[in-house]
Amino acid sequence: MRVDLFADPACMWSWLTSRWLVEVAPQRGLQVRLRGYSLLLRDGAEGLEAWKAALWGASHRAVRVMQALQADHPDGVRGFYEALITQSLAADNAGGPPFQDLPGALAAAGLAPTYATAADDAAWDEPIRRSMAEAFAVVGQGVGTPVLVLRLDPPVGLHGPLVSPPPSGTDAVRLWDAAVAFATMPGVLELSRPRPRRPTVAGLRL
Repeated sequence: MRVDLFADPACMWSWLTSRWLVEVAPQRGLQVRLRGYSLLLRDGAEGLEAWKAALWGASHRAVRVMQALQADHPDGVRGFYEALITQSLAADNAGGPPFQDLPGALAAAGLAPTYATAADDAAWDEPIRRSMAEAFAVVGQGVGTPVLVLRLDPPVGLHGPLVSPPPSGTDAVRLWDAAVAFATMPGVLELSRPRPRRPTVAGLRL
């Protein structure tokens, strides 16, 4: 089964969900593909706190690179995303800003560093919006990240699951089977439980 995970690099919940999918994919024969999502495009910059505007702005530049890769090397988006988050966690631990060394993340993923030029090309914003519209069509207009879309006929999906920490082993598979049952059962709309305000990953809170 192909599974699309729509993620903004600024969303650590998406990162944690991606770690769960990496764990469960070989156990359930999943083809996981990362898709770009921009919180900045969804909400706009007006009225954002300064720290959030800076974070989402830097992340949006990375999402443009993800979209450029999607056009040429869709299977490379995941490698870039993973290298980018790993790099940004290290930068945060060193007191630096995230999502800055886009050429370095591309190179670490075995991709051409020249794709970093897409970061400053606003022409990629419309394809990003179309990508997000695919998620909205399945899960609901304006839904946040992470968005999980199962490419069944027709596609089904859900917002989440939000996991902290990501389950592993048999627990990862149990959660996957439950998520599929939830997503494919008509009339089941929402589940909720208490959760921490923000996930913590290697000391980084976003």
